[in-house]
Amino acid sequence: MKKFVIKFIVTFSILILMGSGCNAATTTPPSPLSTAKEKVNLLVPYIPEAPEGLMVKPWNNSCEEASTAMLDEYYFGNRAKGVSIPKAKKMILDYINIENKLFGYNGNTNAAEMTKLINEYSKYFEATIKTNPTLEEIKNELESGRPVIALLYGKDLNNPRIQFARSGSYYHTLVIKGFDEETKEFIVNDNGDFKQGLDLRYSYDTILGALRDYDHKTQQTVKPATALFTSQRMLVKTKDSGRIYLIKDNKKYRISSPQVFKDRKWKWSLVMTVTKSWLDKFESGPAI
Repeated sequence: MKKFVIKFIVTFSILILMGSGCNAATTTPPSPLSTAKEKVNLLVPYIPEAPEGLMVKPWNNSCEEASTAMLDEYYFGNRAKGVSIPKAKKMILDYINIENKLFGYNGNTNAAEMTKLINEYSKYFEATIKTNPTLEEIKNELESGRPVIALLYGKDLNNPRIQFARSGSYYHTLVIKGFDEETKEFIVNDNGDFKQGLDLRYSYDTILGALRDYDHKTQQTVKPATALFTSQRMLVKTKDSGRIYLIKDNKKYRISSPQVFKDRKWKWSLVMTVTKSWLDKFESGPAI
């Protein structure tokens, strides 16, 4: 009887210890893993504002159009380092001609004008104005695969290769396409630097400190710090179907009614005809 009692106590104690161990393992949360990326460099094709390298009209004032053209290529899916000179010239000139009709001029288009141009005439992406963007907000956009257009007081970039008129406003735009947390630098496509503009680096402080908008009344750059956050937006149909789809974040969404166009202020001229095989590459989302 004594042996039985001792055996029972030992067995019971072992079971309690085993149970305690299991409970400890299940109630202690695992150490969280950091999801922040140390480096991002999106493959945005480089387009200089003066495709032939000559800073004469209209190329001497086309950094906004070149920035927009680069993101047209990126959101369409082009991952090459650049485009041909004839194509670059056509893309920039197309936007210049639209601006001349829309605004009566094409030089120094500010955040509101660039956003209107992009949202009403780009067939590949849309933009929203972001004032006083933080470093983390910009990095989050880049981590999500969305380049950012920076509006800048270009003189503060301290880049001697960019040709600014000494008596001008120093207004400049470029595309932020990545960052390097180790060096604390943004990676950009600077369309005004013809020699080193692809994958050029500026410190976080330099870009954030130079962000501005443009004021047509004073013809100067002004605060608050301003950038354009961008996202994919393509409206497509196939030749043999009347269905129209929205391509966003690399998914396709069938547009269920013409009212969607009206509600979102989309122009029917933005709809592009694509092949069925191209459209079939995209995963389907819910109809909108």
